[in-house]
Amino acid sequence: MSSFLFSCCLASTLLTQPQLSITQPSGKTIDQEVHIQVEKLKPFQDIELRAEAKDNKGDIWSSHATFRADSQGQVDVASTHPNENSSYEGVDETGLFWSMLPASGDTSSSFKCKNDAISVEIKLYASNELVTQKTVTRYLKTADVERIDVQENGLAGALFLPSSEKPLPVIITLSGSNGGLSENRAKLLASNGFAVFALGYFGVEGLPSNLQDIPLEYFKTAFSWLKEQPNIDSSHVGLYGASRGAELSLILGSFFPSSVQAIVAIVPSSVVYGGLSEMPVNAWIYQGKPILPFAPVPQTDFADGRGQTPENPANTRHSFLEGMKDKAAFAAASIPVENIRCPILLVSAGDDQMWPSDLYVQQIMDRLEKNHSCIVCRYLHYPEGGHGINIPNLPIPGPTYYHPVGKLWFSMGGTRSADARASSDAWNKLVAFFHESLDSANEIK
Repeated sequence: MSSFLFSCCLASTLLTQPQLSITQPSGKTIDQEVHIQVEKLKPFQDIELRAEAKDNKGDIWSSHATFRADSQGQVDVASTHPNENSSYEGVDETGLFWSMLPASGDTSSSFKCKNDAISVEIKLYASNELVTQKTVTRYLKTADVERIDVQENGLAGALFLPSSEKPLPVIITLSGSNGGLSENRAKLLASNGFAVFALGYFGVEGLPSNLQDIPLEYFKTAFSWLKEQPNIDSSHVGLYGASRGAELSLILGSFFPSSVQAIVAIVPSSVVYGGLSEMPVNAWIYQGKPILPFAPVPQTDFADGRGQTPENPANTRHSFLEGMKDKAAFAAASIPVENIRCPILLVSAGDDQMWPSDLYVQQIMDRLEKNHSCIVCRYLHYPEGGHGINIPNLPIPGPTYYHPVGKLWFSMGGTRSADARASSDAWNKLVAFFHESLDSANEIK
């Protein structure tokens, strides 16, 4: 074969080779869109996309989806249903990312990013042969976000500051009953143009080891400390909490209404609950006294090994529902949300098996209406979602959770796909809500 003819054949082969393209915005944070397309396929050709990533321990996580090309020989993941036996169902441009599971089969694992990044290899297979592959890297925070450890005035936390020529509105992130710092949310929020203070209140060095007798004065100190920071606009303060952190956010908005200008409460309670202890204890105190009597919760059934393994998790929703039957005690523990003077965004899940956040949110809105509250109250409800609504597009191991304080496994409810879609939708809307509520040029009146 002449060199000319060989060159022509090679060029023809290259032109007909399937092409994989992956595009995403320049910021590359995990909450942004990513567009995966395959072109130059044969009409109606079947292909497979496989995704693979390593977590901070070096463990491999993977997912896969098979597709059939259209009549033009194209597959657009953002508009194409994957075939059966894929890692996810339904059209979802980020399905390959959140549906990854550990190769070990250990669904109790949780994916932790290395250096705030997740690098995913996307491999294209046709007729079971590898055609091409590309690597896409997604980040928890943009490069301009600075992390500052905070250990002063008795506070423990981390401040995340994006570069800015003017003081920025600030959001305080509050963890749930697992304690520690809610850093992933803080990093991603800061990448959206806010100063963010991941504030610990227990389970952090120098703070109480358990959720018990946490003084609200501690949070007053945090509000005061923010006023002293030159890069922060302390007249625009938001609170963002999930679960017990959402309960706390509503409490702080009710007790210190002039200090808070926006609240996002993810799967919150409508009442004050007790601390984490085998004996009845208060979670929150103010001026040396319990802020309110805490609502009753009957003991969860841990018979037959419930809670000991991820395959046999404990379900606590029923216990919280039983506690509501003591109507007088439950009402006495209600958070006085009518005192809140700022916009709030409430997020609930219809299959929440940790506690009935769907009922709690309705109770919160009923109380606001009964007391003729004039604040902006927005409500997002995800009927098939569980308690695990979180930041979007990280791998979701499963609807169970190992509680590091209780040292037991719990059912979160929902499904991986329902939680993934709820997390993505809620995240985009809460970011917009915070901008609308806290940016001085766009304040909700």
